[in-house]
Amino acid sequence: MLFSGLIEQVQVIMSNYQRNTSMVVCIFAVIVVGAIAVGLISYYGTNSWNWNLNPPTTDFAFEAEVGTTNETVTLDVDLTTGGINVIFVDNASLLYDIDIRVQNTTLEDDGAPVVTFLSNTIALDYTAAGVNITLGSGVNYTINIHTTTGGVALDLTDGAHVGDITISVTTGGIALDMTDDVVLIGNSTYNLQTSTGGIAIDVDLPSGIGGSIECAVTTGSVDISATGWTQITSNHYETTDYDTASQTLTVIAETTTGGIDAVFT
Repeated sequence: MLFSGLIEQVQVIMSNYQRNTSMVVCIFAVIVVGAIAVGLISYYGTNSWNWNLNPPTTDFAFEAEVGTTNETVTLDVDLTTGGINVIFVDNASLLYDIDIRVQNTTLEDDGAPVVTFLSNTIALDYTAAGVNITLGSGVNYTINIHTTTGGVALDLTDGAHVGDITISVTTGGIALDMTDDVVLIGNSTYNLQTSTGGIAIDVDLPSGIGGSIECAVTTGSVDISATGWTQITSNHYETTDYDTASQTLTVIAETTTGGIDAVFT
């Protein structure tokens, strides 16, 4: 009862923004029970055992337009505890739209979150929050996200222009979804790592791109579906043109304790 109530509340926090709820739910579907317990207890009581499932919160909004920015922009997020949801929209003038929900007790202890844009880097470094990030289609992005306890959902759609992606979670889960209208920048590498938790990947590879998926699990299982791809090892698949394609996408997924489910088409 306790775990189900906590999970439901986290889903409510993220779905209140009406953004990609299914991906957020997917994160928590792949996280092991122990990771859920640790993550949610941390979020709902960062300084004490706080079992209030409807704590008072404050919302913060940050938005910027592309303006004169014409170089690759890095999204750099470091969140100690909470959930991060990233989506793209077909809007060439939007640089970022970031909504952050923070418990009032966290505000009292740590102050308000701040989003900065300096040297072509969108930066957020905070302790505990639910974060929804929307990026536009007018510039190229690289993404670097780290959270100690929580989950990350990344939805690459609507003509997103992206290069390298790194997502690192200590305790929690990662969900990556990508459609074939994404514009890849150069030979892109997606590094997805979690120590305790699960990783769910669903990629529709753009035409003409060579692809590789390689997974590593210490304790747990790997399930890869890559119809038409060449099996290199039990946890490594490549397209037949990976070594000869002019552009490639390399996905590396690693978890110490958990499971990986990957679908590539």
